[in-house]
Amino acid sequence: MLVPSAELVPTYTTAVNTWQCDENDHLNVQYYTEFGHEASAHLLHRLGIGPRAQRASGTIVSAQEDHIRYLREFRVVDAVEVRSAPVEVGAHDLAIYHELRNAAAGTLASTIRQRVVSSKPWPDKVRQRAEAMRVELPTQARPRSVSTTAMPHVRLEDAEGIGLIAAGRTVIKPDECDEHGHFLPRHQFGRYSDAAPWLWNHFGFDRGAMQARGEGTVVVETLHSYRSTLKSGALLTIMSGLADYTDKILKLVHYAFDTESGTLAACSEGIGMKFDQKARKIMTFSGEDQARLAALKLRF
Repeated sequence: MLVPSAELVPTYTTAVNTWQCDENDHLNVQYYTEFGHEASAHLLHRLGIGPRAQRASGTIVSAQEDHIRYLREFRVVDAVEVRSAPVEVGAHDLAIYHELRNAAAGTLASTIRQRVVSSKPWPDKVRQRAEAMRVELPTQARPRSVSTTAMPHVRLEDAEGIGLIAAGRTVIKPDECDEHGHFLPRHQFGRYSDAAPWLWNHFGFDRGAMQARGEGTVVVETLHSYRSTLKSGALLTIMSGLADYTDKILKLVHYAFDTESGTLAACSEGIGMKFDQKARKIMTFSGEDQARLAALKLRF
């Protein structure tokens, strides 16, 4: 018997800080990822498998996938509240629904559907509690423009041949990792966010000139898949490109590789748009823009 979504439980509260905002003066996308993962930790505690229980049983819970829709902006000092519930319960995995709300305005700002995987089967009591709290995934949280199937697998040595460009080369730092030494999802998505200006410039959109005209870029939906573990000290290469486009949206993809081994560690698909920072409205790509984009589509 599923409970109504009104019975989502509170799992996370915070406020938006200046240093978390980007050139559009709104919360950078990587922090939605962080809020969702911290909310999942609190929900797991409610289910009886919080951090202490995981340590005691030798269980490691890790993220497998995040699907995020960005519905409204969060601005500086906005109060953020996350409410959550399971939507699918498996033997080793759990799909969790999060609603990110502006607590003062009472509006829904974002939805997250996150899948986590346990290194051991869930204890019976955890599964029973999860089933008792389970809700249906609301329509507004379902995929709209991102793919409903897994992104194509790509090897690092083949990336340039299909049109991907190196949009990030960095080193994973200790303070970007969790208690197990694993690269945190927030920082993983932060690398994609940092790669975006390289990618837009590659498409022929001068980000500096755009900023001077009061034009920015936004992402309205993302799908992240975590394929293998990255640890502190690893060299990271982000290969990025254009999967598809229309007159208003770009379907951007990012592949994260362990540079030394060539292992695909993660990949992400995002729906990007040009944004009028003064009017706070989405802009249309010109015919000239679209002609450039046609020549840059990836060749999977």
